[in-house]
Amino acid sequence: MGATVGNNKGFSLIELMVAVVIIAVAMLALSSVMINAITVNLGNDLRNTAMRLTQQTAEALLALPIERINSCGLTPDKNASNYNAAYTYDNANTCLGNPEEYKNYPNPVQSIKGFQQPFNIAWSVTALSSDLRQITISVSYRHREEDHVNNAVVYKHRTL
Repeated sequence: MGATVGNNKGFSLIELMVAVVIIAVAMLALSSVMINAITVNLGNDLRNTAMRLTQQTAEALLALPIERINSCGLTPDKNASNYNAAYTYDNANTCLGNPEEYKNYPNPVQSIKGFQQPFNIAWSVTALSSDLRQITISVSYRHREEDHVNNAVVYKHRTL
């Protein structure tokens, strides 16, 4: 008869391989969830930035006298909607008024998660009466080969 080993504690090679496969499958599932969470988080950051740019643009327009509010924009992204080559973010943008007027508006290129994202900001003005203007602001951007647009409508009344 052969001698038996009295100590059978520990893992066999097969048990170790089964444990490694289970851990690998779990890590693969977790990495998929993490990638999805990062993508959703980036989309939310882009949407929040578009909303902030819309608000800042509305504030800049509402600070102007009613006679100086014209349809215009700031559009650096040729691939996104509302692009107009004349709507640059520099002193060459003549529809904003004087050459330094562009500095009163938000920069349409924003840093998000370490990269520069261009947003096209455009607004159209409709005179509802001599004392009332309707301003429709559109902030558009491209994300994952899709166009996204945030719209807002504000009204400017003539102050007495």
